[in-house]
Amino acid sequence: MSGISLENVSKKYGNFTAVNSVSLEIQNAEFVAILGPSGCGKTTTMNMIAGLEDITSGTIRFDNRDVTNLKVQQRGVGFVFQNYAIFTHMSVRDNLAFGLRIKNLSQADIDRKVGEMAEFMALSHRLEEKSSSLSVNELQKLAIGRSAIVEPSIFLLDEPLSNLDAAFRERMRSDLRELQRELKQTMVYVTHDQIEAMGLADKIAVMNQAHLQQFATPEEIYARPANVFVARFIGAPSMNIVSGTLHQMGDNLELHIGGRAADSLRLPLPLANAAKVLGYQGLLFGFRPETLSVSNTPGPDCIAADVALVETVGRRRIVHFQSGGTKFLGVFDRSFSLRSGDATYVRFDLSRCHLFDPETELRLKPCDAPSMTVEKERAYG
Repeated sequence: MSGISLENVSKKYGNFTAVNSVSLEIQNAEFVAILGPSGCGKTTTMNMIAGLEDITSGTIRFDNRDVTNLKVQQRGVGFVFQNYAIFTHMSVRDNLAFGLRIKNLSQADIDRKVGEMAEFMALSHRLEEKSSSLSVNELQKLAIGRSAIVEPSIFLLDEPLSNLDAAFRERMRSDLRELQRELKQTMVYVTHDQIEAMGLADKIAVMNQAHLQQFATPEEIYARPANVFVARFIGAPSMNIVSGTLHQMGDNLELHIGGRAADSLRLPLPLANAAKVLGYQGLLFGFRPETLSVSNTPGPDCIAADVALVETVGRRRIVHFQSGGTKFLGVFDRSFSLRSGDATYVRFDLSRCHLFDPETELRLKPCDAPSMTVEKERAYG
């Protein structure tokens, strides 16, 4: 198995920067998703790992071996792309056996491995058929199986499930994770689908506009996003980000985000200390829709709001709230009984809320004492 190290890797095409100084440490047998919107640099990053793209600057290592200048065939990686690359004139069996024959395995070993992979991919009944007779779903399964069967130490997948139907895509996510665990391969999976990334990966590298925004576990990225982009990109619905102002009220620091100053949130000490040290009067306040609740009575963790719209999505109620000029979403279960036009108090779980610098859009780290040095989280890396 092989780990992957990217050190300040960049790729430029003339004056256009596709990837800007990305550094990543991917451990042996780790499943890493590179996640981001179209054009963010995720596929270019994967292609540089593979050797399909030359890098402009930086270093790429597999374990301690510098592979920066090695050609693709010297790197020992496996590929699966969005558009399956299958020899359609060959049978399913011959496609699966192709890489094994190149490795000069015995016919007995080839037959055994082909049989095992065909069974795993539910293609045993199609082994003798021409690949051109397969459905789109089956072709992509075959493409994954053909690359995985040679057991490359590093397996790279570029949006391999995006052309599949929704039900089959969900099943293939489970199969991919099982395959990776069984073969203990280092897997890099490029996707724009946060559900795939959150469900599959040990760690996620979130990219935007050629920069690495955050590299962490799915849980860390969801609970503590590095910046506003990550906060908004992860989650369905995404994190609410609203403008707020800070006001000192006696010994308390209060955050006004609604229409009335009387409806303020009393910040818990770690958040208040971070805001005090940085001296902010205006900032961005972030909170997940599912962390909200409603109340009949006011409190230091509540603001008054009106229900503008209630959407029913499966077992969830997605509620659109409005407080003065501030709009935000809440997610509740089907027991939520308020209707459009109702007034209520919205309660915030302030231990799970975040403050962001309005200029840099970086998340502020909560701290326990005003005298502590407050460091902003880095936006890129």
